[in-house]
Amino acid sequence: MLPQSALAKVAVIHPVSYFLLAFSAMAGLAYINFLPGVVNALAGGIGFSEVEAGQIVALNGYGGLLGSMVAIFLVRKLHWQSAMLSLLALLAVIDLATVWFTHFSALLAWRFFAGLCGGLSLGIAFAVLARLNNPDRAFGALLFVQFSLGSLVIYLLPALESLLGVYAVFYLMAGIAVLAMLCLLCLPTLAFTPKPNPRAQASADTARAGLAQHAVLLLLAIMLYQIAASAIWAYAGLIGQAAGMATASANNAIALTGLLGLAGAMLPVLTGHRFGRLNLLLAGIILSLSAALLLTVAGHNLLYIGALAMLFFAWPAVLAYLLAVIAVTDSSGRLATIAAVVSSVGMATGPLLASALLDNGNFSALLYSCALLFLCSYVLLFKPVQAFEKPAAALAPCQ
Repeated sequence: MLPQSALAKVAVIHPVSYFLLAFSAMAGLAYINFLPGVVNALAGGIGFSEVEAGQIVALNGYGGLLGSMVAIFLVRKLHWQSAMLSLLALLAVIDLATVWFTHFSALLAWRFFAGLCGGLSLGIAFAVLARLNNPDRAFGALLFVQFSLGSLVIYLLPALESLLGVYAVFYLMAGIAVLAMLCLLCLPTLAFTPKPNPRAQASADTARAGLAQHAVLLLLAIMLYQIAASAIWAYAGLIGQAAGMATASANNAIALTGLLGLAGAMLPVLTGHRFGRLNLLLAGIILSLSAALLLTVAGHNLLYIGALAMLFFAWPAVLAYLLAVIAVTDSSGRLATIAAVVSSVGMATGPLLASALLDNGNFSALLYSCALLFLCSYVLLFKPVQAFEKPAAALAPCQ
């Protein structure tokens, strides 16, 4: 069991270790980064229908959500590294054994179990990332790894299927879990040092009430931002087609602008919070809101591409900075695990909201609603981020 005293401390590690830990965190639910490839495999050579394939990945996702929720109550009781190694090893076995499940109902249960293990691993990893010395770098590295892996796997998957067969995507998922275990083993022993508490002079009751209020506002901000961003992401291709682009051109534009997510994710990795998280979040929200509004009038290819470029650059940066503020709010890491659950709920809700707002190929209601959600997200995050700006500036320089 991790001592309670250790939960209120922060680990200082080498910059490369941030990426090793980020990769290990991502591996729990790695399939989300190349979800279309998983669906295509299930509904293609493996032999399930499109509806069944969607239900399988949906139940996998619900298992991950449940696992992350369970992790909220376990992060203070488990030795994180041993727990993650065990869960990733189990996940690799589950992914490899998926080839033996040919019946739909059995595979549903099996993939739900895979999601449960992956969600537990992810929830524990989020708590560890939140306790690192530079949470901006930690969550920026996580999002950089996610964007990188998704693009790489989608590009390589056809060749892998030709080489390994129709279950190649599941072999790849098992390989990612094994590689994540190696990354964990390469991590140095985390050296914990006391984490400064800039609110030490405040009364305990006042500080507790203030932190609870800030936490709720930040979690709501994360959820609203994720709902809006994922709603646009889900229908980005159809929005391009409605603007007069060919399907192939719209897909190419999405792939090209999606690479800007790598640059957006690297922003907190390279700069930390030296320019002020509130200023950077304001810039990211403005870009996101402008992208939603620009897409309503994107009758030209350049307008469409420019709008997607703004959104995909801002998305990982905004999320990384919000998660970093969450980490500063709660040194135990439990709140970061809750944020992982909230973020997942937002990602799942976005496409659902988008489908409800569609009007015979007219995306205006959807895009205006997303712009409003981006604005509401900034209103919610303003007070808690501002409250932590001065304490953050008083801390030691980034390690």
